[in-house]
Amino acid sequence: MATGYSLSTHYGGQGLLDSFSFFTGHDPNNGFVNYQSKENAIASNLVSVDDEYGSVRLGVDSNTTYSTSDKGRPSVRLTSEDSFTHGLFIADIYHMPASTCGTWPSFWAFNNQENGTNWPEGGEIEIIEGANTVQRNLYSAHTTAGCRAPDSGFSGEQRALDCSKSPENIGCNYASPTSDTTAYGDAFNAEGGGVYALEWDSEALKIWHFPRSTIPDNIVYGHSEGPDPSAWGPPQAVFGGSSCDPDTYFFNMSLVFNINFCGDYADNVWGKADQCNRLAPTCEQFVAGNPSSFSEAYWDINFIDVYQFGPLTNTTIPPLSPNTTSTTTATPSSTAAPAVVTPTHTRTITLTMAEPTPTEDSLAKRTPVGGYTLLGCFKASSASQTFSKGLTLPSMGSEACVASCGESKYAGIYNDICYCADTLGDAVAVGIGLCDIPCTEDDSEICGGHIDDDEEELVSPMMNPINATVATNGTLAARAANRKGGADMLLTVYGNIGAEPMPPGAPAQGGCPVDTKTHGASTKPAAPAATGDVTITSIAVQTVVPVISNTTTSANVGTAAPYAVPPKPSPSNVTPYTAAAPPSDKAVSALWTLGWGLALWFGVFGVMSVV
Repeated sequence: MATGYSLSTHYGGQGLLDSFSFFTGHDPNNGFVNYQSKENAIASNLVSVDDEYGSVRLGVDSNTTYSTSDKGRPSVRLTSEDSFTHGLFIADIYHMPASTCGTWPSFWAFNNQENGTNWPEGGEIEIIEGANTVQRNLYSAHTTAGCRAPDSGFSGEQRALDCSKSPENIGCNYASPTSDTTAYGDAFNAEGGGVYALEWDSEALKIWHFPRSTIPDNIVYGHSEGPDPSAWGPPQAVFGGSSCDPDTYFFNMSLVFNINFCGDYADNVWGKADQCNRLAPTCEQFVAGNPSSFSEAYWDINFIDVYQFGPLTNTTIPPLSPNTTSTTTATPSSTAAPAVVTPTHTRTITLTMAEPTPTEDSLAKRTPVGGYTLLGCFKASSASQTFSKGLTLPSMGSEACVASCGESKYAGIYNDICYCADTLGDAVAVGIGLCDIPCTEDDSEICGGHIDDDEEELVSPMMNPINATVATNGTLAARAANRKGGADMLLTVYGNIGAEPMPPGAPAQGGCPVDTKTHGASTKPAAPAATGDVTITSIAVQTVVPVISNTTTSANVGTAAPYAVPPKPSPSNVTPYTAAAPPSDKAVSALWTLGWGLALWFGVFGVMSVV
C-alpha cells in the first residue's frame, strides 16, 4: 500500500482567524508592543481577509505617533488553537514584514500548554525570524537540557549548536544560505513571497524555503499529488537527529505569527548589528515616533496546510466541487495505522483559495543582477541623506547602476540616475507597484517611481500592493522626463544580500508572561487508543483538486482502499485554481426577479387551466 502525506488541517481566509487565538498579555520578550484582541484588531484594520484571494493580513498600527512611556505600538500575536506532534507544515506567504528598523517579526511554534508556563518543555522552533534591517532568515530551536543540533545534512549557515536554555537564551540556530537571497524581508516580498516548509517526524525537524518562482510541483499540487520532501534537496536547517531525540524535546507545539517591536532582540542589536542608531538613539524612540516607517510591517498569508504521513487513500482528502460536502466513514483496522495519522475526532477541513496571491508585474525583472538582488520599491525622506548620487545615463538600467556602485551594498535607480548606499538608513519599503517608471535601457525593468500629490494616499498604512494603480509605460516615461527627484521620488533598490553576515542569535520567545506560581509538568502526547467509527467531513469552497470520487466509502482507519498516484496535473485533467467569485448584487437581483416572475406565471396560468 502506498504511503505519503495527506492533508489533515487547512488554515486559510476567515478559517485561519477563527482557528487562532489573539494574545493580549504583556509581551514576555519586553517588546515595545501592545498586542490587540481580535475585536480591536479588526476594528483598527490590523487584521483583514482579502475579498478576492482569501489571503489573511496581519499588520500593525502605522498611523499613530506614541510616547516611549506608552505600552507600545499596537500589533497582533496569533497562536493556533490546535497543537501538533509531527507533521508536514506548508506555509504559503505572499508578504512578510519588511526589513525595517525596530521590527521583530516571527513565524514560530512552541508548547503552549498551560499558557506556556512549562516552557521550554515541549520545545520551541523559529521558522521565520529576523530583526531591524536584516535580509537573511534565522532558524532557531530552544529546548530543555541535552539537545544539540546535528553537524551535517543542511544547506544553511550554522552557528550555535546547543539548543538548551542558557543565560544568552539563543538556543541553536542557522541562517539561510547566502545563495538564497530571497529568504527574508524586502527581497522575500519583491519575489512575491514563497513557501516555508517544516517536516517534523521522530527523526528530525527539517525546514526548507522555496521562493515563489521555484516552489516544487508536489507542493503546488499538494492536495492532489501529496508533497514529497524527499525530492526537495537538503533543508536549510535541521534540528533533532541522534544528538537530540525529537520525541523527547519537541511535542504539543502550536503555531504562532506575530510582529514585535524592539524587545530582547531588535533593541539589543540596535546599532550593533545594523546602523539603526543613526535614525534614533534608541529603538523605542524610533518605533514610537515614526509610524509611517511601518506601513510595510505586515504578513499576507495565503494559507497554511498541515499534512500527516501514513497510508494513502483516494478518500483521504475528498476531491470536491465548490460548495459540495462529502462524508467518509472509516472503520477500525486490524493493522494499527501510525499513531500520528490515526484520526481521534471529527474535523472539518475548509479548502479555501489555493492559488497564491498573484505577483505584480511592475518590477518585472527579479533575477539577480551582478550578484545583487531586487529588494523592491523604497521611499526616503531625502535620498541624499542615505543614497549618494552616482551615474547618470540616458539609457539607465539595473546592470549599469549595480556596476557603477562598486563596493556599495545597495544600488537604487530613479529614472536615469543611479544612487549608491552602504545602508538603507531612513529609506523604507513601500508598495512594490508604486515604482512604475520603465527603464529606457530595458522596458522589462522598472527604474523607480514618483509620488504625485494625487498618489500620496497610496503610501498609506495597510496599503494593498496587489491593487496598486500602475499607469501605462508611455505616460510614465513622459511624466518622469520632467522630474528632478527629491524627497518624493521612489527608488528601485537592489542589494548585495549574498555578502550579508549571519544575523545574531535571537532569544527564545516562548514562556508565560507572568510566571509567578508553581506549575505542573507538561504531559507528552500518549499514543492514541484504538478508535471506533470515525467520520471525517471535508467541505471545499473552491475547486482545488481533480474530481476522482465523491462517494461514501467504508474503509479502515487511515487506510481505506489502495491509492494509485494520479498523473501529474495538467490543463487537460485538472480544474485550474480559480476563485469562485460570489454572485454580484445585480445577478442576485436578476435571479430574484426571474424567480418571482416564473412563480407568478405558473400561478396565473395554473388557475386559468383549472377554471
